[in-house]
Amino acid sequence: MKKDALYYGTLVTFIAFFLMIGFFIYDAIQSSRLASKARSMNTEQAREGQERLRDFSRFRTIKGEDGSEMVLIPEGPFQMGSLAGNGDSDEMPQHVVYLPAFYIDRKEVTQAQFARFSQATQYPKPVVPVFEEELSLITRPELPVVGLSWDAAENYCQWSGKRLPTEAEWEKAAGGEQGYRWPWGNDSLDRTANLRGDEDGYKFLAPPGQFESGRSPYGLYDMAGNAAEWAADWYDADYYKTAPFKVPKGPETGKFRVYRGGSWNESSVNARAAKRFTAAQHQTSAVIGFRCAKDASSPGEESKSN
Repeated sequence: MKKDALYYGTLVTFIAFFLMIGFFIYDAIQSSRLASKARSMNTEQAREGQERLRDFSRFRTIKGEDGSEMVLIPEGPFQMGSLAGNGDSDEMPQHVVYLPAFYIDRKEVTQAQFARFSQATQYPKPVVPVFEEELSLITRPELPVVGLSWDAAENYCQWSGKRLPTEAEWEKAAGGEQGYRWPWGNDSLDRTANLRGDEDGYKFLAPPGQFESGRSPYGLYDMAGNAAEWAADWYDADYYKTAPFKVPKGPETGKFRVYRGGSWNESSVNARAAKRFTAAQHQTSAVIGFRCAKDASSPGEESKSN
């Protein structure tokens, strides 16, 4: 009798133990699901909140000579660079920069636009030196042009009555006066940019303008991800330590040029507005494209609504 009681007692203890383990596992799974749902809701709420706060129609626009829509970035100061602990050493110190008003393309220059320039001027077509997939995947007419050197980008801009943006202009256009970490704000959100991987809907390049929730404070598209973009400046890792308050244009000479914005092959960390990349002036790549800028020196230019 005692043996039976011991047996059944032990059996009940084991059953209770496994039921308790099962309950903890179930509870952990449910908690994980709820946390995931909460994060998703917070992300959606943050995105919806940003869209409500942004009214891009207040920014004046014009048409460039190449047909691109350009947005007027207002005159004034902004926070350039990163605070200690939030970026790389060449992004520091964070400092205030003052810029006069300027225009910048709302979207990246496309293959079709560069092809018209090449046909009109007999300028050599872009060359992508390394790309492991079928080249047509990144060279369709509607995609951002890549595979072009700094000189090619600058020549296109000059042909269209424009120029490459300076680093300071590019960063203000990307992060706004407040110096946001990303064009859309200070939080890394899903599906706001074409970055590494195809979870955002694109494995490689996307036609410009596909990420509405990733627009910059001035309404510019793809200032993070898609094609990285040439800037006008030479690169100097220590330039921010001595950069002028007004209209910094980078060092007079250098070994490398700067490009900005990350690309379809970068993580969100490397698509921050303050992140600086370098490449030789003659270098071409499957990830580097550009957009153009111009001085706001013609106040009589006709504006256009969004």
